[in-house]
Amino acid sequence: MDAVDKSPFNNSNSLNPAPGQRIKSTLTLSFLLILSMFVFLGIFTNKALSTLGQLSQTIYEHPLVVSNASLLAALNITKMHRDMKDMVLATTPDELASATQSVNQAEQQVYTHLDTIRANILGEKGLALEKQTRELFEKWRPIREDVFQLLQTGNKQGAISITTSEGADHVALLEEKMLELSTYARHKADGFIAQAENAQAEFEKITLMLTLLGIFLSIFISIYAIRSVRRAETSLLDRNNKLQTALDEIEILQGILPICSFCKKVRNDDGYYEQIDAYFRKHANVGFSHTVCPSCMQENYPEQYQKILARNSTKIT
Repeated sequence: MDAVDKSPFNNSNSLNPAPGQRIKSTLTLSFLLILSMFVFLGIFTNKALSTLGQLSQTIYEHPLVVSNASLLAALNITKMHRDMKDMVLATTPDELASATQSVNQAEQQVYTHLDTIRANILGEKGLALEKQTRELFEKWRPIREDVFQLLQTGNKQGAISITTSEGADHVALLEEKMLELSTYARHKADGFIAQAENAQAEFEKITLMLTLLGIFLSIFISIYAIRSVRRAETSLLDRNNKLQTALDEIEILQGILPICSFCKKVRNDDGYYEQIDAYFRKHANVGFSHTVCPSCMQENYPEQYQKILARNSTKIT
């Protein structure tokens, strides 16, 4: 029968799985590195946007609010001063009462804006400036009350004199303080804007560096992964070629061999009989060394057989 190969090399489990595992590990590590890079870039971008958002919110909630409140307070102070002039120029009690009510309403608006400034202004200097402005505004009230009392007693000329002199000077001081508050708030806003611009420039620089680093890292990982896969494929192909070569060279005989009962020749695949040693050389890639067994020697070479027996007997004795 034809030889059947049952070499242990034919067992697929005997193959070393290292190339396949190496490919899998290389690709997994490459994708994890790229994923980690994008996750880090996303976290950094989110942090940068959050920082810029906080700066924008701070600018809106503090300096801009203070600046707007300062302007509104200054506007109401100007309105109060105009109403004070209307009071001294009033010709009827109704006109005087209407102007007085308008002054009181504007005064409440000024205090509301000062409260807003105190709640939102930043820094000890800002708080001190708000306190000075509030105290200066409170000192204006006695001046207005003097004007009102003079008007009640009919001394319109004295009321006009106080309004156009002491009152006007005090209003000028208040407007100057309000301008200081607004300027202070704008300077704070400018500082936050500069900080935001610096942060944005820094974030843009870092983002550009991370992007370039990510591109180079992706290229490096891709090249490394491709080379690793190719090396693993080459190694696997080489191992398969060696295995196939070994399988082609190795033949193991099994089954029933047709041997002549008399001449002991073996029938080959073509139906011809040949010596058993030639058959095995052809099918098993082995060689034979010829010798003579004791029985055949006694039968075919009796003299030589007797000499060997005598020599062995002498050695034993």
